[in-house]
Amino acid sequence: MANAEILKKYLVDENNGYLLDNNNNGKVIMLSGKWGSGKTHFWQKQIQTVLENKDKKIPNHYVSLYGKTSIQEIKNEIFLKVFESVDSYEVIEKGKALAKNTVDLISLFTKSVGIDLSKMTDKPFEKLENVLDDKKLKKTIEYLNSGAIICFDDFERKSKDIDLNDLFGFITQLTLNFDCKVVIILNDDVFEGEEKKIFSNVKEKSVSKFLKYEPDIAQLFETIFNSDKRYRVLDENKDIILNTIEETKELNARIYIQVLDNLVEWIEKEQDKNDDVLRCLIFVNINFILYHILFYKKTTS
Repeated sequence: MANAEILKKYLVDENNGYLLDNNNNGKVIMLSGKWGSGKTHFWQKQIQTVLENKDKKIPNHYVSLYGKTSIQEIKNEIFLKVFESVDSYEVIEKGKALAKNTVDLISLFTKSVGIDLSKMTDKPFEKLENVLDDKKLKKTIEYLNSGAIICFDDFERKSKDIDLNDLFGFITQLTLNFDCKVVIILNDDVFEGEEKKIFSNVKEKSVSKFLKYEPDIAQLFETIFNSDKRYRVLDENKDIILNTIEETKELNARIYIQVLDNLVEWIEKEQDKNDDVLRCLIFVNINFILYHILFYKKTTS
């Protein structure tokens, strides 16, 4: 069984999937894979789609840390996504107003009604329900506090302004104060120096499950190819496309998607589908993409 299939079965299997089991609420999961291995694509196409399509939708929210410059900004985005998940324009508008005020995530609701969490029971939201009159706001609180899944992606691409210790502290606080699961998608190989020590320490103490996403070229290509019905027009050329990509030894989901998109456009314009022509197109595409990746790295380093 391929790595992706094993992980999918482990995470969202109908009978005992880790993410579907409420006994795992309050836990942190890490999904690590090399840059370009398709881990984000795997989460969005293989895992998130299952969560969205269950008879009873599993509350889940995806947050990319790329471009975020503060933990407060991350908190605001989480709350906006939670509010927007409740089917009410009124609640969405309230959520936006609350986020603009940059109220602290954990004390958001308690501060708004003047309640001190430290003086409450281990189930603070039960008492909050007695205070909040707005039924839709209550529903929003329940939504977050009922086994919701919050996925943080691009973890290693966070701004240097965000301290790694503070970020992990926030995530720990999130799982402690709300009955939710947290999934962290990252490439754990990139941490260096002090951040590497912090990461190793937190991983050991706070992470319940550490999973590796390690597809080979054929597995990753198959996952990408089957994820978009537009690629069906390439069915008869699938083998030559895969064989050509394997010759380059490039394991990169972004490259595969760009190559397939360009080939679809080529085929739909009724251009020559000769194997040699397709091979040349693939090689040119991959070299062009790699050149621009290297150029970008040089200009930003």
